[in-house]
Amino acid sequence: MFPVLPLGPLQLPVPQLTLVVSLALAYWLAERWSTRFGLSRNKVGDGLFWGLLAGLVGARLFYVFRYPEAFRASPLSVFSPNPGLLDPIGGLAAAGVFMVWWAQRHQIPLARLADALTPFFAVLQAGYAFSAAARGDYFGMPTRLPWAVTFLGEARHPTALYWFGLSLLVLYWVKRQSELPPSVRPAGVVFWSFVAWSAGVYVFIEGLRGDSLVLENGLRLGHVVALPILALALWQWGKLRKPRPADR
Repeated sequence: MFPVLPLGPLQLPVPQLTLVVSLALAYWLAERWSTRFGLSRNKVGDGLFWGLLAGLVGARLFYVFRYPEAFRASPLSVFSPNPGLLDPIGGLAAAGVFMVWWAQRHQIPLARLADALTPFFAVLQAGYAFSAAARGDYFGMPTRLPWAVTFLGEARHPTALYWFGLSLLVLYWVKRQSELPPSVRPAGVVFWSFVAWSAGVYVFIEGLRGDSLVLENGLRLGHVVALPILALALWQWGKLRKPRPADR
């Protein structure tokens, strides 16, 4: 794919650069749109900052707990800036727990905070998809379509670029939903609609991937994970969209 961007004497790593830029853009956008959900920019910005820090610490601690032998010879490597020594699931769990505590600490309804953070998640998803395309991950199955890309000696679906393009559409959906008046936008509906659309996109992308992990029964692991999330998100979204008795 395109892992390096030559810029004069510099060789910039595109995947890492994409993640850094998308993180900064996601933070800025979440702060800017926070007032649409009735929250101040300072509260959203502070929560995101400390949440990201908690996630970073949690990702490293989870990695240490899972692979303690990697640090026995050099315990100080726990503080290494190497991103390969982070556990993504542990980081997400730590950040999620912190944000729940932070919302309770500042008496912010959790559903409203989730809505306010949705632009952050949407931008990061698009950035991660583009980063995957640059790394050559999430490559597709062979195809004869005219827009196929050549990878590993075969013309293949550019599934990571599909994911990136569809993620931009999801971001546009989030933007349109955030512009609706609160009277027709129950708290939590933006977040759950984002989760539903994103899970649906991933189900589609997973079906075209050529590097999926396939279980013994023939099911793709990505589908096993994404389909229950899609069902849960649609259920929650439907509950929130139902008219309340006072609205009928």
